[in-house]
Amino acid sequence: MSASRHTVPYPALMLLGNVAFIASWIVILKRPEGWQVVGPLLLALFLALRVGGVWRYALDTVDPTGRMKRSAILSTVLAALAVGLWGYTWLSGPR
Repeated sequence: MSASRHTVPYPALMLLGNVAFIASWIVILKRPEGWQVVGPLLLALFLALRVGGVWRYALDTVDPTGRMKRSAILSTVLAALAVGLWGYTWLSGPR
């Protein structure tokens, strides 16, 4: 990797992932036209940015105690639970 290559900082990636997750909740609760496509796309963006970002950070950081990898595992489990709750909301329909 060249020294002049610029990358997006990991916290910014994770923040964008969180914003995508919040936007997916807004889409599923308001259910505008096209929500069946936009909602899952935002959810996939959340998983790619948030979970991918935390794993990339954990693998790129030298951590002999393994704390970063444990944090990445916990973040992945919480993201899976959040996606499950989102899916349940989708299947339950409007109230």
